[in-house]
Amino acid sequence: MQMLAAALALASSHAFVAPRSSTVRAPSSRLSSSVWYDAQPQRRALIAGNWKLNPSTAQDADALLALLASNVRTMAAPPEIVIFPPMPFLQTALEAVDGTGIAVGAQDISLEESGAFTGEVAASMVRSLGCDWALVGHSERRTLYDEGDDVCNQKVLRCLAQDGLKSHTQVGETLEEYESDLLETIVSLQVRKGLAGVDVADADRIAIAYEPVWAIGTGKVATPEQAQAAHVAVRRALSEVLGAEAARRVRVQYGGSVTPESIDRLMAQPDVDGALVGGASLVAEKFSRICEFSAPTTPETTPPREITARVAVACANALGESPIWSQRDNTLYWVSAVEGELWRWNCEDAPYKIIPRFGTTLGFVAARAGGGLLLGGEDAILSLDETAREAVVLAAPPAEGNTRPNDGRVDRDGRMVMGMYNNYHRAGASQGEDNSGLYRFGADFEYEELLDYKFRVSNCCCFPADGRTVYFADTPTRKIYAFDYPKSGKPENRRLIWTQPPHWPGGPDGAQCDAEGMIWVALNGAGRVVRIDPATGAIDLVVHTPGCPTPTSCTFGGPDLDELF
Repeated sequence: MQMLAAALALASSHAFVAPRSSTVRAPSSRLSSSVWYDAQPQRRALIAGNWKLNPSTAQDADALLALLASNVRTMAAPPEIVIFPPMPFLQTALEAVDGTGIAVGAQDISLEESGAFTGEVAASMVRSLGCDWALVGHSERRTLYDEGDDVCNQKVLRCLAQDGLKSHTQVGETLEEYESDLLETIVSLQVRKGLAGVDVADADRIAIAYEPVWAIGTGKVATPEQAQAAHVAVRRALSEVLGAEAARRVRVQYGGSVTPESIDRLMAQPDVDGALVGGASLVAEKFSRICEFSAPTTPETTPPREITARVAVACANALGESPIWSQRDNTLYWVSAVEGELWRWNCEDAPYKIIPRFGTTLGFVAARAGGGLLLGGEDAILSLDETAREAVVLAAPPAEGNTRPNDGRVDRDGRMVMGMYNNYHRAGASQGEDNSGLYRFGADFEYEELLDYKFRVSNCCCFPADGRTVYFADTPTRKIYAFDYPKSGKPENRRLIWTQPPHWPGGPDGAQCDAEGMIWVALNGAGRVVRIDPATGAIDLVVHTPGCPTPTSCTFGGPDLDELF
């Protein structure tokens, strides 16, 4: 059931329980958890996604690649990213991520270069496609196919023999070995034997992922401190093989059940240079959030003040949206989107539906200067005289396949700024690609497209008091942008003002500006509304919405406009 809350946005009815993770005990003898060396060089973070034997069809691979490419294009400063799809999808992946900076690698290569070896794929073949990386020595290859350190070593050398091909090697211990205090012994042996014969000059073409076998696909998680200790052991072994200077340059990733919730603390460790991601790499949103980890150099800030909203009205909307406050009649209006209903509440009497159903999915409601309301529906833009209780069709929305009006606000000149919503954006298929636009229209209903790019889900559209800036978010990207908003012409000077932390689920939904120019954003999926300083991106207030993890929007109301709904 949906609730309306004071100091709360309208939200959907879904609830969730956060999954628990488990850890293994620390070994009885202590590994060093200090940094392996002083004055560490700046190694660029490397985030890799190992798809393993997934997804099941080429169509699913296309969909995942399209969403991932779209998300990465919006990242302000992405790390180095590489994906390892199954062999049949390599060419598709290379084409899909072209121009995004994402590299593509093969999950395995053969010991042979040519000949009668049915089913094998040579290093030269994957390099000729355009692949930059190859995985070797993965724990599943070691365990399921009995590939030991000698086989791993031969494949590493095969990789490095190909000009431009890099080797991504994995090491790690079993649970029994870990609990027997053999971690350092095992990973040292794997590194020394696996990299035997590698030239020091090739150190920059090597990456190593420490993958505790007991953490792969089990939900068990090494603590960041355990990961750091293991990475120190890996780097110590690297120094024996390649020398101390080269060991400083090789990137060492962590690869045990990495999630958006665990990545920040892992990346705060000085010897953790990235992550090898398994299951989470198959969900574009999760993998993108991992790629946007909070850098360990982020300065400490004062923790935000936290308050909790109270439930004001239980209105049972499936998807409440677009709350607005009318000072003309001291009334809060909102729509129940999927039911096609318009609701009102004067903060005293019981709320009620003005018209039971409009027969179309509603995206927004706005107050008209001369009285009455404007409604954005999937099939029509509607005008409603509150006394007549009858809607009049004014115009059809912009014709964009599989989209509908979603978020919208009125600008300082009384024009409606309306964003569209791709109905299939969660499906990930071709119809879920970026095809929505942001539009402005006045009394003549001549639609003017405002942005020079398309997106999936328009949200966060709002203006500060002077109306000279407009804020906007494409929710799946989890980023909010500011644009200069001139009286005529299109928004310009786009700049990123905030990215949702990767450990918070969901994404930015509806928003409103306050009298001080701060932005209040409903975080759909995170169960909170946050107040953001657009100048710094800092959050100084968090409003928790207990029992309602999916707030959709917010606005100010009440006699003094000092209550958040």
